[in-house]
Amino acid sequence: MHTQIKNNFLFYTFMLFLCLNSFFLPTTIAQVGDGPGVGSASENYTFETIDVPGVDFLALTASSDFEDYAGYTKSADGEKEVAFTLIDGVFMTYDFPGAQNTYFYALGNDGRAAGYYEDSEGLHHGIILEDGELRQYDFPDAVQTEIYGISDATGVLTGTWIDADGVRRGFTGDTSLEFPGATATFADFVNSDGNLFASYIDADGFFQEYAYSSDGRYVAFDLTNAENLEFFYVHGVNDALVRVARGKVFGDVIRTYLGTFTDGLQELKVPGGVSTQGYNINQDGSVVGFYETPDGLRHGLSPNPLKSLINPFSKSVVSTILTRVLMCRA
Repeated sequence: MHTQIKNNFLFYTFMLFLCLNSFFLPTTIAQVGDGPGVGSASENYTFETIDVPGVDFLALTASSDFEDYAGYTKSADGEKEVAFTLIDGVFMTYDFPGAQNTYFYALGNDGRAAGYYEDSEGLHHGIILEDGELRQYDFPDAVQTEIYGISDATGVLTGTWIDADGVRRGFTGDTSLEFPGATATFADFVNSDGNLFASYIDADGFFQEYAYSSDGRYVAFDLTNAENLEFFYVHGVNDALVRVARGKVFGDVIRTYLGTFTDGLQELKVPGGVSTQGYNINQDGSVVGFYETPDGLRHGLSPNPLKSLINPFSKSVVSTILTRVLMCRA
């Protein structure tokens, strides 16, 4: 009963975001000139590097609630990229038969990992690791499938698929996602209530952000500097509605952004790193990803928020929503 009440509260909270979207639009990425950098979330985080002895290329892209990890690394001969899991301290690599490259981007609390492999023609096909075995998963009618999320609450997969005409859409479970008027729609991760935040490409060719509710509603969050962005992907959102995204301004390196809808997005960067790439955010606000050093190596990364920031993230969002609800009712 307690869980049901909590889920209903969070669901209606999300609905209020949709109702009050004019308050939250647009989404701002802090910038200096042509690139991001004014706002910084880094001072509010401690950075933990996650390495594996003998492995100098560790692209960490997913984690479970038990501090297990998944991602991709270089093969032993260095000729291609292969998926890996790091569970209970045991490092294992996975190379789908006949694949050019294999990647994991999702890891569930049940031990399942998922992602996609690149076949001999360069096409992508979803893969799921279960009980130590890899199996292929293709979304219905898809020519290409990429899996980016596993829901611990429902077990459904989330990702993107491309049809025979080359149109990219998102999916969650059996539901195909296509933002109205978009030329391409992406999907990455749903939170425990089935709500999703991701990106799409509009009719002008610009990346924008959108939300998709568990009852099938879409709402747009326009990026104020969309014309400067080569790409922008929203990778995850927790139940406190703090989201993590990766973006790239033309001519710049890939950067990670973190924030709430009240505070906007700010850059999260590892001190001394060339590029920081965050792929997942946990309920406690910790982020999972990797960073690149000047020598070209990649290191696993888990930035952890200072404890004093965990509750205020949630309180600030909920407080703002309730305030706006009272204003609407008045």
